[in-house]
Amino acid sequence: MKKILTFIIIAFAAANVYAQPRAMGARFGATGLEADYQHEIKRNQFIEGNLGLDFGALAHGKPGVKATATYNFIWARPAWTQQGSWAIYAGPGATLGYVNDSAHFTVGKEVYPYDAAGFMLGVCGQVGLEYTFWFPLQLSVDLRPTVGMHVSGKYRETDPVTGITIENDAHVGLYDTGFLGFCPSISVRYRF
Repeated sequence: MKKILTFIIIAFAAANVYAQPRAMGARFGATGLEADYQHEIKRNQFIEGNLGLDFGALAHGKPGVKATATYNFIWARPAWTQQGSWAIYAGPGATLGYVNDSAHFTVGKEVYPYDAAGFMLGVCGQVGLEYTFWFPLQLSVDLRPTVGMHVSGKYRETDPVTGITIENDAHVGLYDTGFLGFCPSISVRYRF
Protein backbone atom coordinates (compact mmCIF):
# COMPACT_ATOMS: atom_id res chain seq x y z
CA MET A 1 0.00 0.00 0.00
CA LYS A 2 2.87 2.34 0.84
CA LYS A 3 4.46 1.76 -2.57
CA ILE A 4 1.20 2.44 -4.39
CA LEU A 5 0.64 5.66 -2.43
CA THR A 6 4.22 6.79 -3.11
CA PHE A 7 3.79 6.02 -6.82
CA ILE A 8 0.53 8.04 -6.97
CA ILE A 9 2.15 11.04 -5.24
CA ILE A 10 5.16 10.96 -7.58
CA ALA A 11 2.93 10.55 -10.66
CA PHE A 12 0.72 13.45 -9.55
CA ALA A 13 3.76 15.68 -8.90
CA ALA A 14 5.27 14.80 -12.29
CA ALA A 15 1.98 15.50 -14.07
CA ASN A 16 1.67 18.81 -12.25
CA VAL A 17 5.21 19.85 -13.23
CA TYR A 18 4.65 18.78 -16.82
CA ALA A 19 1.35 20.68 -17.07
CA GLN A 20 2.90 24.05 -16.13
CA PRO A 21 3.62 26.44 -19.03
CA ARG A 22 7.22 26.49 -20.23
CA ALA A 23 9.23 28.43 -22.78
CA MET A 24 12.54 27.74 -24.54
CA GLY A 25 14.64 30.01 -26.70
CA ALA A 26 17.68 32.27 -26.75
CA ARG A 27 18.83 35.38 -24.89
CA PHE A 28 21.10 37.96 -26.57
CA GLY A 29 22.87 40.85 -24.87
CA ALA A 30 26.08 42.66 -24.06
CA THR A 31 27.14 39.81 -21.80
CA GLY A 32 26.68 37.03 -24.34
CA LEU A 33 24.47 34.52 -26.09
CA GLU A 34 22.57 32.01 -23.97
CA ALA A 35 20.09 29.18 -24.30
CA ASP A 36 17.07 30.21 -22.23
CA TYR A 37 14.47 28.07 -20.43
CA GLN A 38 11.50 29.27 -18.37
CA HIS A 39 9.23 27.14 -16.22
CA GLU A 40 6.17 28.56 -14.50
CA ILE A 41 5.88 27.51 -10.86
CA LYS A 42 2.66 29.35 -10.03
CA ARG A 43 0.63 31.82 -12.05
CA ASN A 44 2.83 34.75 -10.95
CA GLN A 45 6.16 32.98 -10.36
CA PHE A 46 8.62 31.29 -12.70
CA ILE A 47 12.17 30.05 -12.73
CA GLU A 48 14.52 30.85 -15.57
CA GLY A 49 17.72 29.03 -16.44
CA ASN A 50 20.37 30.15 -18.90
CA LEU A 51 23.48 28.45 -20.23
CA GLY A 52 25.72 30.07 -22.76
CA LEU A 53 28.78 31.96 -23.89
CA ASP A 54 29.97 34.99 -21.93
CA PHE A 55 31.12 37.64 -24.43
CA GLY A 56 31.28 40.40 -21.82
CA ALA A 57 35.06 40.35 -21.70
CA LEU A 58 35.66 39.69 -25.40
CA ALA A 59 38.01 42.64 -25.47
CA HIS A 60 39.96 40.73 -22.84
CA GLY A 61 40.32 37.43 -24.68
CA LYS A 62 38.28 34.33 -25.53
CA PRO A 63 34.60 33.98 -24.56
CA GLY A 64 33.75 32.08 -21.41
CA VAL A 65 30.93 29.75 -20.37
CA LYS A 66 28.32 30.79 -17.82
CA ALA A 67 25.19 29.30 -16.20
CA THR A 68 22.55 31.43 -14.49
CA ALA A 69 19.33 30.65 -12.61
CA THR A 70 16.76 33.20 -11.43
CA TYR A 71 13.50 32.95 -9.50
CA ASN A 72 11.14 35.62 -10.83
CA PHE A 73 7.94 37.16 -9.53
CA ILE A 74 5.46 38.78 -11.91
CA TRP A 75 4.60 42.16 -10.39
CA ALA A 76 2.05 43.33 -12.97
CA ARG A 77 0.12 42.12 -16.01
CA PRO A 78 -0.81 45.34 -17.85
CA ALA A 79 -3.57 45.11 -20.46
CA TRP A 80 -1.79 47.23 -23.09
CA THR A 81 -3.05 45.22 -26.07
CA GLN A 82 -6.23 43.36 -26.93
CA GLN A 83 -4.40 40.17 -27.96
CA GLY A 84 -1.49 38.54 -26.18
CA SER A 85 -0.37 39.24 -22.62
CA TRP A 86 2.21 41.50 -20.97
CA ALA A 87 4.15 40.85 -17.76
CA ILE A 88 6.53 42.95 -15.68
CA TYR A 89 8.77 40.71 -13.56
CA ALA A 90 11.77 40.79 -11.24
CA GLY A 91 13.69 38.34 -9.11
CA PRO A 92 16.99 37.23 -7.57
CA GLY A 93 19.39 34.65 -8.94
CA ALA A 94 22.84 33.11 -8.94
CA THR A 95 25.42 32.59 -11.64
CA LEU A 96 28.67 30.69 -12.06
CA GLY A 97 31.05 30.01 -14.89
CA TYR A 98 34.53 29.95 -16.36
CA VAL A 99 35.09 33.36 -17.92
CA ASN A 100 37.68 35.96 -18.88
CA ASP A 101 37.76 39.16 -16.86
CA SER A 102 40.18 42.01 -16.30
CA ALA A 103 42.27 42.19 -13.14
CA HIS A 104 45.06 44.41 -11.88
CA PHE A 105 48.60 43.66 -10.77
CA THR A 106 50.67 46.17 -8.80
CA VAL A 107 54.44 46.55 -9.19
CA GLY A 108 55.68 49.23 -6.80
CA LYS A 109 53.36 52.18 -7.33
CA GLU A 110 52.36 51.17 -10.85
CA VAL A 111 49.11 49.30 -11.47
CA TYR A 112 49.00 47.10 -14.58
CA PRO A 113 45.75 45.71 -15.94
CA TYR A 114 45.79 42.20 -17.35
CA ASP A 115 43.23 39.74 -18.60
CA ALA A 116 42.75 36.44 -16.87
CA ALA A 117 40.57 33.37 -17.30
CA GLY A 118 39.10 31.82 -14.21
CA PHE A 119 36.04 30.79 -12.27
CA MET A 120 33.31 33.25 -11.46
CA LEU A 121 30.56 33.01 -8.84
CA GLY A 122 28.01 35.72 -8.20
CA VAL A 123 24.51 36.83 -7.36
CA CYS A 124 22.29 38.64 -9.81
CA GLY A 125 19.02 40.46 -9.95
CA GLN A 126 16.74 40.48 -12.97
CA VAL A 127 14.07 43.00 -14.00
CA GLY A 128 12.17 42.57 -17.25
CA LEU A 129 9.20 43.22 -19.49
CA GLU A 130 7.71 40.28 -21.37
CA TYR A 131 5.12 39.95 -24.12
CA THR A 132 3.50 36.61 -24.98
CA PHE A 133 1.75 36.59 -28.36
CA TRP A 134 -1.60 34.85 -29.02
CA PHE A 135 0.49 32.22 -30.84
CA PRO A 136 3.35 30.39 -29.02
CA LEU A 137 6.00 33.15 -29.21
CA GLN A 138 7.34 35.15 -26.30
CA LEU A 139 9.62 38.22 -26.41
CA SER A 140 11.23 39.92 -23.44
CA VAL A 141 13.66 42.69 -22.60
CA ASP A 142 15.49 42.53 -19.28
CA LEU A 143 18.37 43.84 -17.19
CA ARG A 144 20.45 41.36 -15.19
CA PRO A 145 23.40 42.95 -13.35
CA THR A 146 25.72 40.54 -11.53
CA VAL A 147 27.96 41.12 -8.54
CA GLY A 148 30.46 38.41 -7.79
CA MET A 149 34.02 37.28 -7.51
CA HIS A 150 36.42 36.10 -10.15
CA VAL A 151 39.23 33.70 -9.25
CA SER A 152 41.97 33.47 -11.86
CA GLY A 153 44.82 31.00 -11.90
CA LYS A 154 48.53 31.67 -12.38
CA TYR A 155 48.99 34.24 -15.10
CA ARG A 156 51.92 35.69 -17.04
CA GLU A 157 51.83 38.62 -19.46
CA THR A 158 54.35 41.01 -20.98
CA ASP A 159 53.26 44.62 -21.35
CA PRO A 160 53.96 45.56 -25.02
CA VAL A 161 54.69 49.20 -24.16
CA THR A 162 56.97 48.89 -21.14
CA GLY A 163 58.26 45.36 -21.75
CA ILE A 164 57.61 44.48 -18.10
CA THR A 165 56.63 40.85 -17.56
CA ILE A 166 53.92 40.39 -14.99
CA GLU A 167 53.59 37.04 -13.28
CA ASN A 168 50.87 36.46 -10.75
CA ASP A 169 49.67 33.55 -8.69
CA ALA A 170 45.96 32.98 -8.16
CA HIS A 171 44.07 36.25 -7.96
CA VAL A 172 40.66 36.86 -6.40
CA GLY A 173 38.85 39.98 -7.52
CA LEU A 174 35.54 41.54 -8.44
CA TYR A 175 33.81 40.16 -11.53
CA ASP A 176 33.84 43.48 -13.45
CA THR A 177 31.97 42.20 -16.50
CA GLY A 178 28.84 41.58 -14.40
CA PHE A 179 28.04 45.29 -14.55
CA LEU A 180 27.35 44.92 -18.30
CA GLY A 181 24.10 43.37 -17.08
CA PHE A 182 22.79 46.94 -16.83
CA CYS A 183 22.67 46.87 -20.65
CA PRO A 184 19.34 45.46 -21.89
CA SER A 185 19.17 41.89 -23.19
CA ILE A 186 16.53 40.51 -25.57
CA SER A 187 15.03 37.04 -25.31
CA VAL A 188 13.03 35.16 -27.94
CA ARG A 189 11.26 32.01 -26.73
CA TYR A 190 8.85 29.35 -27.98
CA ARG A 191 6.10 28.92 -25.36
CA PHE A 192 4.52 25.50 -24.86
